[in-house]
Amino acid sequence: MVSPTNSRKVWTWTYSIMAYTYDYATLTITIPQSDLTLVTGTLYELNTNVFRLAVADEQDSERGMPYPDAIRHNTEVTVAGTTYARFIEIINGWSITFENGTYSVRLVGSNNNLFDVENGILNQNSVQVIPGNAAGLIVSGGGGSLTAQQIRDAMGLSSTSGQPDIDLKLNNIFAVSAS
Repeated sequence: MVSPTNSRKVWTWTYSIMAYTYDYATLTITIPQSDLTLVTGTLYELNTNVFRLAVADEQDSERGMPYPDAIRHNTEVTVAGTTYARFIEIINGWSITFENGTYSVRLVGSNNNLFDVENGILNQNSVQVIPGNAAGLIVSGGGGSLTAQQIRDAMGLSSTSGQPDIDLKLNNIFAVSAS
């Protein structure tokens, strides 16, 4: 069931499966506290994949089709037996707001940008948002390979450990990664 409300000539639609509110005038998705999973005390979780699916359903509806996509999704990928997490990104000027209150929300189920205040994704209020992102591979901004010394510096290693067998292994690793 969908129920429209008209406030200041701005139509807001409320989805009854998940009671997220989609304000198409401001491109804002509001997430009520009641749609979060209580963990303990004032700590809640938002399964970001469930959130993504609910937003995708809304965007595929008659109401949502005329508006720009709100989410970009890259699914889980398994490489050599290791599964890397999905990535969910809020895009095209959309933002999210958690119902205001004194509680914390832990984001689970993906790497995502839902916590990004600086770029206008999260409309900050008194809710504390805890991202669960983890980096599997980091690409350097320089566009090229790092030198052995840059890697040593980043790892907090001196030029030599004082143990020849360890130094030889490190030098071999750095020589392979630089080639």
